[in-house]
Amino acid sequence: MIVLSLCGAVLSVAVLIVNFRSWWKGNRELKALIPFGGGLVTGTSWTMCVGGILGWFAQRTAAMGSTAGDWAVSRITGKSGGTLVSGSAGTLTTAGAGVVVVALILGVVVFKAFGKNDKKKALGGLLVGMTLCATAGAAQLMQWVPDLYNMVGQGIVDALNGAVPL
Repeated sequence: MIVLSLCGAVLSVAVLIVNFRSWWKGNRELKALIPFGGGLVTGTSWTMCVGGILGWFAQRTAAMGSTAGDWAVSRITGKSGGTLVSGSAGTLTTAGAGVVVVALILGVVVFKAFGKNDKKKALGGLLVGMTLCATAGAAQLMQWVPDLYNMVGQGIVDALNGAVPL
């Protein structure tokens, strides 16, 4: 289970706001949201990879976010900690997990092609996805992510088994 403190969530929300603000102050083209949104969905999917290296990475990122948030908020306000209800966006089937691996490979290729600013946005989205989706509220908002991976994975399995013509 991935746990995020209230102060850790404060840092994640700050990253979310900074990214949204830069889009809002810009020309507000939807394509400008792709790097951050892609990172957000990717980070969310990593929280569902319990027992794997992606899940471990998401868990460690949330723990570091909590530590950094506690440190920053306590230095600024004198208060720290705070608990949040943990959540999960859902579970992956084996086929859905396979799609996550393919998406990871494609994500690395796309990330390498991004410019410097887009890489920062993508990493910000990844951080927000891995941390905020550890909370019950954000996980509930992102429940469509495992459903999408599982649906695509099952479609591929069906096609490979001959149930659906390619």
